Amino acid sequence: MCLCCRGDEAIQVNPEGPRQQHPSDVTARQFRDKRIENMQNLRKQKRKLSKWFTRPAPIPEPGLLWS
Repeated sequence: MCLCCRGDEAIQVNPEGPRQQHPSDVTARQFRDKRIENMQNLRKQKRKLSKWFTRPAPIPEPGLLWS
């Protein structure tokens, strides 16, 4: 016996309608905002590391000081 057709009337197993959003589904806006946040964090981290690894200014020799 077929579940989808019983006699003349068709039974719709999965009716089309507004789909409830699964909690793990992410909207395009949420995805975009998260990407922007990650990029900003990367920029902050890059700035922090560039300050950490900058080459120090060379120390001038005592006899070459300009006054």
